[in-house]
Amino acid sequence: MHVPDGIRLVVFAPHPDDEALAAAGLMQRVLERNGRVCVVYVTNGDGYAEGVRLKLKKTHASRDDFIEYGRRRQEEAVHALCELGLDPGDAVFLGFPDDGIDDLWGRYWSKIRPYTSPYTRFDRPLRKSSDSRWVKYVGVDLTEEMERTLKSFVPDWVVLPDPRDFHPDHSATGVFVLDALKNLNQDGNLSFAGIQVFTYLVHYRDYPHSRTWANEINTTGVGGSPSAARVLSSTQWLNLPLTASELDGKERSLMAHQSQHVILGGFIQQFLHPCELFGRLDSAQVMLVPQEYAAHTKRPSS
Repeated sequence: MHVPDGIRLVVFAPHPDDEALAAAGLMQRVLERNGRVCVVYVTNGDGYAEGVRLKLKKTHASRDDFIEYGRRRQEEAVHALCELGLDPGDAVFLGFPDDGIDDLWGRYWSKIRPYTSPYTRFDRPLRKSSDSRWVKYVGVDLTEEMERTLKSFVPDWVVLPDPRDFHPDHSATGVFVLDALKNLNQDGNLSFAGIQVFTYLVHYRDYPHSRTWANEINTTGVGGSPSAARVLSSTQWLNLPLTASELDGKERSLMAHQSQHVILGGFIQQFLHPCELFGRLDSAQVMLVPQEYAAHTKRPSS
């Protein structure tokens, strides 16, 4: 995987720590070659009930406990990016519901009936910017927020969770980003001639510690379903070998997510591998995957 000089890279992370697990090395490489990086956190990771209970050492957690846990994960994310050489301003927190992104795609698409997080009890992002005042936990608003971010940053490379990831927040985030890219292309706001789209896996059987996943993934569709399996089967996988310095930076970045090490330490250690792996999607895949998944889930058009 060759990283050109001076590119603009945007990385979409369903939760704080996914950016470091999948692309800490790539982000450092882009910065080393005088590029720019923006990391978009779709959720604050504030719906991780097991993590909250373990932190508090009690069986039941309150709404305020989950909100505070999300704030802590935001702070850890900023620290993790600084370990890679980024600035706090390079992070964008969309604040959508942890453990609810897949629900927004079909069941809560319209503004008429927003999703309410069972953890924080919010039905909209808790952000103070004026442009987010009317944003709710609905699919159409998440797509528009992603479109706004992409239009503002104008990336050369877009990195997103692979739609075949088994975690619902990951697979749905990947499809939402592809849907936003598709819409921008159709509206004339983004051309696939000047952009490359890459995916990454975090939650997939035997990944990353074994190569057996590679024998299965080409027959897998979105989230493990049959949807878009044929479209995704031609995905080309590319290795990015990391230098010793980049691997050290990745380890520091992952260590900054301290709240996750308490419960996921062994899992996180698996990603301290001397290379990162990315799937490259072509323009036809970007256009077809969200269309096929919308049909599969019977998602409303408006």
